[in-house]
Amino acid sequence: MRSLFSPLRWKYFTPSDAKGPRNKRRYAGFLVTAIAFSFFVSTVHSGEAIRSPDVALGFAAPPGMFFIGEELIYEVSYSFFSLGTVKLQILDTIAKEGATLYQAKAFMDSYSGVPFVDLHYVFYSEIDPAYYSRFYSGLNTKDPKNTPYSDYVFDYAQNRVSTEKGIRQFSEKSVKGTDTISSFYQDGLSLLYFARGNVHSKSTTNVPTFVNEKKVNTYIHFMNKKTSSEISAVNYPIRTVEFDGRAEFVGVFGLTGGFTGWFSDDGAAVPIVAKMEVIIGSVRLELKRWNRPGWVPPRAVEE
Repeated sequence: MRSLFSPLRWKYFTPSDAKGPRNKRRYAGFLVTAIAFSFFVSTVHSGEAIRSPDVALGFAAPPGMFFIGEELIYEVSYSFFSLGTVKLQILDTIAKEGATLYQAKAFMDSYSGVPFVDLHYVFYSEIDPAYYSRFYSGLNTKDPKNTPYSDYVFDYAQNRVSTEKGIRQFSEKSVKGTDTISSFYQDGLSLLYFARGNVHSKSTTNVPTFVNEKKVNTYIHFMNKKTSSEISAVNYPIRTVEFDGRAEFVGVFGLTGGFTGWFSDDGAAVPIVAKMEVIIGSVRLELKRWNRPGWVPPRAVEE
Protein backbone atom coordinates (compact mmCIF):
# COMPACT_ATOMS: atom_id res chain seq x y z
CA MET A 1 0.00 0.00 0.00
CA ARG A 2 2.84 2.37 0.68
CA SER A 3 4.00 2.52 -2.92
CA LEU A 4 0.48 2.96 -4.26
CA PHE A 5 -0.49 5.97 -2.18
CA SER A 6 2.79 7.71 -1.44
CA PRO A 7 2.90 11.20 -3.03
CA LEU A 8 4.75 11.59 -6.30
CA ARG A 9 8.07 13.41 -6.35
CA TRP A 10 8.02 16.64 -8.35
CA LYS A 11 10.72 18.36 -10.33
CA TYR A 12 11.63 21.85 -9.26
CA PHE A 13 9.08 24.39 -10.47
CA THR A 14 9.17 28.16 -9.92
CA PRO A 15 6.59 30.91 -10.59
CA SER A 16 8.76 32.19 -13.44
CA ASP A 17 8.15 28.86 -15.19
CA ALA A 18 4.45 29.70 -15.32
CA LYS A 19 4.86 32.67 -17.66
CA GLY A 20 4.26 30.63 -20.81
CA PRO A 21 0.60 29.95 -21.63
CA ARG A 22 0.96 26.18 -21.31
CA ASN A 23 2.93 26.24 -18.08
CA LYS A 24 0.65 28.89 -16.66
CA ARG A 25 -2.26 26.49 -17.03
CA ARG A 26 -0.24 23.73 -15.36
CA TYR A 27 0.80 26.03 -12.50
CA ALA A 28 -2.79 27.10 -11.87
CA GLY A 29 -4.48 23.81 -12.52
CA PHE A 30 -4.39 22.41 -8.99
CA LEU A 31 -7.28 24.74 -8.13
CA VAL A 32 -9.48 23.12 -10.74
CA THR A 33 -8.72 19.48 -10.09
CA ALA A 34 -8.74 19.89 -6.31
CA ILE A 35 -12.53 19.87 -6.55
CA ALA A 36 -12.45 16.35 -7.84
CA PHE A 37 -9.64 14.54 -6.07
CA SER A 38 -9.28 16.23 -2.70
CA PHE A 39 -12.93 15.76 -1.82
CA PHE A 40 -14.22 13.71 -3.30
CA VAL A 41 -17.17 -0.45 -12.02
CA SER A 42 -19.11 -2.06 -13.47
CA THR A 43 -19.29 -3.72 -16.93
CA VAL A 44 -22.20 -2.89 -19.22
CA HIS A 45 -23.54 -5.72 -21.34
CA SER A 46 -26.70 -5.52 -23.45
CA GLY A 47 -27.78 -2.49 -21.45
CA GLU A 48 -27.51 -4.26 -18.09
CA ALA A 49 -24.90 -3.16 -15.57
CA ILE A 50 -22.81 -5.88 -13.94
CA ARG A 51 -21.27 -5.01 -10.61
CA SER A 52 -17.49 -4.90 -10.41
CA PRO A 53 -16.00 -6.77 -7.43
CA ASP A 54 -13.82 -3.88 -6.21
CA VAL A 55 -16.34 -1.03 -6.25
CA ALA A 56 -19.41 -0.62 -4.08
CA LEU A 57 -22.10 0.50 -6.51
CA GLY A 58 -25.81 0.01 -6.76
CA PHE A 59 -26.65 0.84 -3.14
CA ALA A 60 -28.65 3.77 -1.81
CA ALA A 61 -26.86 6.92 -0.74
CA PRO A 62 -26.28 7.40 2.99
CA PRO A 63 -29.39 8.99 4.52
CA GLY A 64 -29.35 12.70 3.76
CA MET A 65 -26.12 12.79 1.74
CA PHE A 66 -27.76 14.17 -1.40
CA PHE A 67 -29.48 17.21 0.13
CA ILE A 68 -31.24 19.43 -2.39
CA GLY A 69 -30.13 23.02 -1.85
CA GLU A 70 -26.87 22.13 -0.13
CA GLU A 71 -24.15 24.75 -0.65
CA LEU A 72 -20.60 24.30 0.62
CA ILE A 73 -17.90 26.96 0.29
CA TYR A 74 -14.18 26.20 0.62
CA GLU A 75 -11.03 28.27 0.64
CA VAL A 76 -8.01 27.01 -1.26
CA SER A 77 -4.59 27.82 0.18
CA TYR A 78 -0.97 27.11 -0.60
CA SER A 79 1.42 27.51 2.33
CA PHE A 80 0.40 30.86 3.88
CA PHE A 81 -1.28 32.16 0.74
CA SER A 82 -5.02 32.12 0.10
CA LEU A 83 -5.59 31.42 -3.57
CA GLY A 84 -9.32 31.27 -4.15
CA THR A 85 -12.63 29.61 -3.38
CA VAL A 86 -14.59 26.57 -4.46
CA LYS A 87 -18.39 26.53 -4.10
CA LEU A 88 -20.29 23.24 -4.36
CA GLN A 89 -24.04 22.97 -4.83
CA ILE A 90 -26.67 20.25 -5.14
CA LEU A 91 -29.29 21.99 -7.24
CA ASP A 92 -32.17 19.56 -7.74
CA THR A 93 -33.11 16.24 -9.28
CA ILE A 94 -33.85 15.57 -12.93
CA ALA A 95 -35.62 12.63 -14.59
CA LYS A 96 -33.76 11.10 -17.54
CA GLU A 97 -34.36 7.79 -19.30
CA GLY A 98 -36.32 6.39 -16.40
CA ALA A 99 -33.79 7.41 -13.73
CA THR A 100 -33.78 10.20 -11.17
CA LEU A 101 -30.43 11.96 -11.26
CA TYR A 102 -28.91 14.55 -8.93
CA GLN A 103 -27.74 17.85 -10.41
CA ALA A 104 -24.46 19.05 -8.90
CA LYS A 105 -22.62 22.27 -9.69
CA ALA A 106 -19.24 23.69 -8.70
CA PHE A 107 -17.77 27.17 -9.07
CA MET A 108 -14.03 27.75 -8.86
CA ASP A 109 -12.70 31.31 -8.64
CA SER A 110 -9.23 32.55 -7.82
CA TYR A 111 -8.87 35.73 -5.79
CA SER A 112 -7.98 38.87 -7.72
CA GLY A 113 -4.35 39.87 -7.44
CA VAL A 114 -2.97 36.33 -7.01
CA PRO A 115 0.21 36.17 -9.16
CA PHE A 116 0.00 33.95 -12.24
CA VAL A 117 -3.50 32.73 -11.32
CA ASP A 118 -6.71 34.09 -12.82
CA LEU A 119 -9.14 31.18 -12.95
CA HIS A 120 -12.92 31.13 -13.20
CA TYR A 121 -14.65 27.82 -13.94
CA VAL A 122 -18.09 26.28 -13.65
CA PHE A 123 -18.61 22.50 -13.56
CA TYR A 124 -21.93 20.67 -13.80
CA SER A 125 -22.72 16.96 -13.37
CA GLU A 126 -25.79 14.78 -13.46
CA ILE A 127 -25.11 11.95 -11.04
CA ASP A 128 -26.82 8.60 -10.62
CA PRO A 129 -27.82 7.73 -7.01
CA ALA A 130 -25.27 4.91 -7.27
CA TYR A 131 -22.54 7.56 -7.67
CA TYR A 132 -21.54 7.51 -11.31
CA SER A 133 -21.76 10.20 -13.96
CA ARG A 134 -24.45 10.41 -16.62
CA PHE A 135 -23.54 13.88 -17.96
CA TYR A 136 -20.74 16.38 -17.37
CA SER A 137 -20.08 19.93 -18.54
CA GLY A 138 -17.07 22.11 -17.81
CA LEU A 139 -17.00 25.80 -18.67
CA ASN A 140 -14.16 28.34 -18.51
CA THR A 141 -15.94 31.61 -17.65
CA LYS A 142 -12.90 33.87 -17.41
CA ASP A 143 -13.67 35.67 -20.70
CA PRO A 144 -17.40 36.05 -21.54
CA LYS A 145 -16.47 36.59 -25.20
CA ASN A 146 -14.32 33.46 -25.41
CA THR A 147 -15.81 30.63 -23.35
CA PRO A 148 -14.25 27.17 -23.81
CA TYR A 149 -16.39 24.20 -22.83
CA SER A 150 -16.32 20.40 -22.69
CA ASP A 151 -19.42 18.17 -22.54
CA TYR A 152 -19.54 14.40 -21.90
CA VAL A 153 -22.64 12.24 -22.31
CA PHE A 154 -22.31 8.73 -20.87
CA ASP A 155 -24.49 6.16 -22.62
CA TYR A 156 -23.95 2.96 -20.66
CA ALA A 157 -26.58 0.98 -22.55
CA GLN A 158 -24.63 1.57 -25.77
CA ASN A 159 -21.17 1.22 -24.12
CA ARG A 160 -20.05 4.66 -25.24
CA VAL A 161 -19.36 8.22 -24.16
CA SER A 162 -19.98 11.13 -26.51
CA THR A 163 -17.78 14.20 -26.21
CA GLU A 164 -18.02 17.75 -27.46
CA LYS A 165 -15.38 20.42 -27.03
CA GLY A 166 -15.13 23.95 -28.33
CA ILE A 167 -15.95 27.63 -27.75
CA ARG A 168 -19.51 28.52 -26.76
CA GLN A 169 -19.53 31.56 -29.07
CA PHE A 170 -18.47 29.39 -32.02
CA SER A 171 -20.31 26.15 -31.26
CA GLU A 172 -20.57 25.36 -34.98
CA LYS A 173 -16.80 24.74 -34.90
CA SER A 174 -16.91 22.38 -31.92
CA VAL A 175 -15.10 19.05 -32.08
CA LYS A 176 -17.27 16.00 -31.42
CA GLY A 177 -16.24 12.43 -30.78
CA THR A 178 -17.12 9.12 -29.16
CA ASP A 179 -15.24 6.53 -27.16
CA THR A 180 -16.14 3.04 -26.01
CA ILE A 181 -16.65 2.35 -22.31
CA SER A 182 -17.20 -0.91 -20.45
CA SER A 183 -17.60 0.46 -16.90
CA PHE A 184 -19.44 3.11 -14.98
CA TYR A 185 -17.33 6.30 -15.09
CA GLN A 186 -16.72 9.32 -12.92
CA ASP A 187 -16.10 12.83 -14.16
CA GLY A 188 -14.08 15.44 -12.27
CA LEU A 189 -17.04 16.56 -10.14
CA SER A 190 -18.94 13.31 -9.61
CA LEU A 191 -15.77 11.87 -8.01
CA LEU A 192 -16.55 14.00 -4.98
CA TYR A 193 -19.92 12.37 -4.49
CA PHE A 194 -18.53 8.91 -5.15
CA ALA A 195 -16.06 9.53 -2.32
CA ARG A 196 -18.79 10.89 -0.03
CA GLY A 197 -20.92 7.82 -0.68
CA ASN A 198 -18.10 5.35 0.02
CA VAL A 199 -16.10 7.09 2.76
CA HIS A 200 -17.48 4.84 5.51
CA SER A 201 -16.46 1.67 3.68
CA LYS A 202 -13.19 -0.26 3.84
CA SER A 203 -11.82 -0.94 0.38
CA THR A 204 -9.14 0.01 -2.08
CA THR A 205 -10.89 1.08 -5.24
CA ASN A 206 -9.79 1.65 -8.82
CA VAL A 207 -12.26 4.26 -10.06
CA PRO A 208 -12.59 4.62 -13.86
CA THR A 209 -12.52 8.34 -14.58
CA PHE A 210 -13.05 10.36 -17.74
CA VAL A 211 -10.83 13.45 -17.85
CA ASN A 212 -9.69 15.56 -20.79
CA GLU A 213 -11.54 13.25 -23.19
CA LYS A 214 -9.51 10.28 -21.94
CA LYS A 215 -10.24 7.13 -19.95
CA VAL A 216 -8.00 7.13 -16.88
CA ASN A 217 -7.87 5.77 -13.32
CA THR A 218 -8.15 7.17 -9.82
CA TYR A 219 -7.16 4.96 -6.89
CA ILE A 220 -8.89 5.59 -3.57
CA HIS A 221 -8.15 3.88 -0.27
CA PHE A 222 -11.24 3.99 1.95
CA MET A 223 -10.18 3.11 5.50
CA ASN A 224 -13.18 4.19 7.59
CA LYS A 225 -10.50 5.71 9.80
CA LYS A 226 -12.06 7.83 12.53
CA THR A 227 -10.18 11.07 13.17
CA SER A 228 -10.79 14.65 14.25
CA SER A 229 -10.22 17.81 12.20
CA GLU A 230 -10.04 21.47 13.08
CA ILE A 231 -11.15 24.38 10.90
CA SER A 232 -11.48 28.08 11.65
CA ALA A 233 -15.25 28.08 11.03
CA VAL A 234 -15.92 25.86 14.08
CA ASN A 235 -14.55 26.31 17.61
CA TYR A 236 -14.35 22.60 18.39
CA PRO A 237 -12.74 19.54 16.78
CA ILE A 238 -14.96 17.88 14.18
CA ARG A 239 -15.46 14.12 14.09
CA THR A 240 -14.26 13.04 10.64
CA VAL A 241 -13.44 10.00 8.51
CA GLU A 242 -10.13 9.94 6.62
CA PHE A 243 -9.29 8.45 3.22
CA ASP A 244 -6.46 8.85 0.74
CA GLY A 245 -5.55 7.96 -2.80
CA ARG A 246 -3.65 8.72 -5.95
CA ALA A 247 -4.45 9.98 -9.43
CA GLU A 248 -2.67 7.86 -12.03
CA PHE A 249 -2.87 10.57 -14.65
CA VAL A 250 -2.30 14.22 -15.38
CA GLY A 251 -5.36 16.06 -14.17
CA VAL A 252 -7.54 18.70 -15.77
CA PHE A 253 -4.65 21.16 -16.22
CA GLY A 254 -1.54 19.28 -15.22
CA LEU A 255 -2.20 18.09 -11.69
CA THR A 256 -1.54 14.55 -10.49
CA GLY A 257 -0.38 12.70 -7.39
CA GLY A 258 -1.48 11.82 -3.87
CA PHE A 259 -4.42 13.28 -1.96
CA THR A 260 -6.06 12.94 1.46
CA GLY A 261 -9.56 13.93 2.52
CA TRP A 262 -11.46 14.21 5.80
CA PHE A 263 -15.27 14.06 5.63
CA SER A 264 -17.76 14.51 8.46
CA ASP A 265 -18.42 11.25 10.29
CA ASP A 266 -22.18 11.27 9.82
CA GLY A 267 -24.76 10.52 7.15
CA ALA A 268 -24.08 13.80 5.34
CA ALA A 269 -20.39 12.97 4.78
CA VAL A 270 -19.60 16.64 4.19
CA PRO A 271 -16.03 17.31 3.03
CA ILE A 272 -14.31 19.22 5.84
CA VAL A 273 -10.62 19.39 4.84
CA ALA A 274 -8.55 18.07 1.97
CA LYS A 275 -4.86 18.10 1.12
CA MET A 276 -3.23 17.36 -2.22
CA GLU A 277 0.26 17.10 -3.57
CA VAL A 278 0.63 19.34 -6.60
CA ILE A 279 3.43 20.50 -8.83
CA ILE A 280 4.37 23.34 -6.49
CA GLY A 281 3.86 21.58 -3.17
CA SER A 282 0.80 20.86 -1.01
CA VAL A 283 -2.60 22.54 -1.38
CA ARG A 284 -5.23 22.65 1.37
CA LEU A 285 -9.00 23.03 0.98
CA GLU A 286 -10.95 23.99 4.10
CA LEU A 287 -14.69 24.32 4.66
CA LYS A 288 -15.49 27.96 5.42
CA ARG A 289 -19.27 28.30 5.10
CA TRP A 290 -22.23 26.05 4.43
CA ASN A 291 -25.95 26.21 3.82
CA ARG A 292 -27.49 22.88 4.76
CA PRO A 293 -30.45 23.34 7.12
CA GLY A 294 -30.31 21.04 10.13
CA TRP A 295 -26.66 20.07 9.66
CA VAL A 296 -24.04 20.87 12.27
CA PRO A 297 -20.47 19.53 12.06
CA PRO A 298 -20.36 16.56 14.47
CA ARG A 299 -18.22 17.20 17.54
CA ALA A 300 -15.31 14.87 18.14
CA VAL A 301 -14.96 13.33 21.58
CA GLU A 302 -12.18 15.25 23.29
CA GLU A 303 -9.87 13.07 25.36
